[in-house]
Amino acid sequence: MKPLVYITFAMFLLYSCATMDSLIQQDSGSSILPEWYSADSYLSDSTSIHYFLSFQSEDSLAAAKHGYTVAQIALLNTIDDKVELVRMQQEDDSFWSSPAIIQALRSSTYLLIDLMAPKYETVLRKQGSGYYEYYLQISVPKEKIIKELKKSTGNHLSTEVPFWMELSESF
Repeated sequence: MKPLVYITFAMFLLYSCATMDSLIQQDSGSSILPEWYSADSYLSDSTSIHYFLSFQSEDSLAAAKHGYTVAQIALLNTIDDKVELVRMQQEDDSFWSSPAIIQALRSSTYLLIDLMAPKYETVLRKQGSGYYEYYLQISVPKEKIIKELKKSTGNHLSTEVPFWMELSESF
């Protein structure tokens, strides 16, 4: 479990140093949420999964950088949990419990970060408080997730059709 913590921390540091160019920044006298924002952090429809986050900071850029990183890590952890749950439900216990299969799935899940990009993001300046609120939606097509996981697990799992169908339905 320690490698997972180190990977998460490294990803946080790496992405917190990146710059965000597509932000919409505006003043907000009230606590009105952007119309696209959902209070449910994780939503799924027939084609995509969506992750929503709000993050507050005294600095607008810091709110955006750190909020984006937190959202990516949270979405990766959600996907990883779903992959692990489907893996544990498979019938051939000796195959699905092998360290090679577990390692292939775990390491492949973290490669999905490259698929994650903001669909919507907004920074609102809360008047009278000195804080900025960053709102973000990351959406990733289920088909892309499955395709990337199949590709990165290679020979280990690419032919396990029932697994991939169950995983896609679990999202």
